[in-house]
Amino acid sequence: MVLRHRVQGYENFFKFVENLKVNEPVYVLYSGTKLPNGKSWCSDCVEAEPFIEEGFKAAPESVHLVEVEVGDRPYWKDLTCPFRTNSTTKLKVLPTLARWGTQKRLEGGQCLKVDLIEMLLTDEDN
Repeated sequence: MVLRHRVQGYENFFKFVENLKVNEPVYVLYSGTKLPNGKSWCSDCVEAEPFIEEGFKAAPESVHLVEVEVGDRPYWKDLTCPFRTNSTTKLKVLPTLARWGTQKRLEGGQCLKVDLIEMLLTDEDN
């Protein structure tokens, strides 16, 4: 079973992962903040959501998925957005699905490919 966590914003995200003491793999899904209708302002994130959900059906037991809402559109589009400039996150596009603590990630249109998502989730090589 995938253990899901939801976090909003840069500071909250780093505080959360700092306190997340687990031995299981941690995956982070970065997407635009959700609007009142429950969908992200980021149309690419909305498009990728069903593919990511499908891919996570292949996830090993007890993996963690941290879903991070990076902020509203103007905040994300600012080139000084800390999610973009931080050497750990180095985000270029939304959505991005990454294995925390590694360089392994899927960006943008790659998140529309269930086979790539499954490969990311089942890769034993750290």
